[in-house]
Amino acid sequence: MHEAAMMRGAVQEALGQMSAADGTRITRVVLVLGASGHFTEDVARQHFALNALATPAENAVLEIEWLPATYSCFACLHTFASVLPPEAVTCPACGGVALEIGHADVCYIREIEVEKPSVASEFTVPAPLHVSGGQS
Repeated sequence: MHEAAMMRGAVQEALGQMSAADGTRITRVVLVLGASGHFTEDVARQHFALNALATPAENAVLEIEWLPATYSCFACLHTFASVLPPEAVTCPACGGVALEIGHADVCYIREIEVEKPSVASEFTVPAPLHVSGGQS
């Protein structure tokens, strides 16, 4: 449930940023996640949608940016970075099996877009003057 808590915190952070910007609804969220075994894109999207239900973040477009994890190849000892899920990573130098040796376990909001309430104009437009066409 580590993922659920991280995403709950991210949605709360986005809602706080919306309030600070005097927004009424979040339309887009850019979420940064560390590539590791904790999140897949599907899981991140599901947790975001569940935590955003019945809030101003509901139905916001979610964009995910992945921070790469660091891997080392067992065969050639090449060290490299990848944003692929750990089970899909192979060494780009020799195609060998690689072990994750480091990752950033992060989940944060990089950017949000919000709707703001419409601002009433300082000036009022006078109502049209209707003149009766009848003669007295």
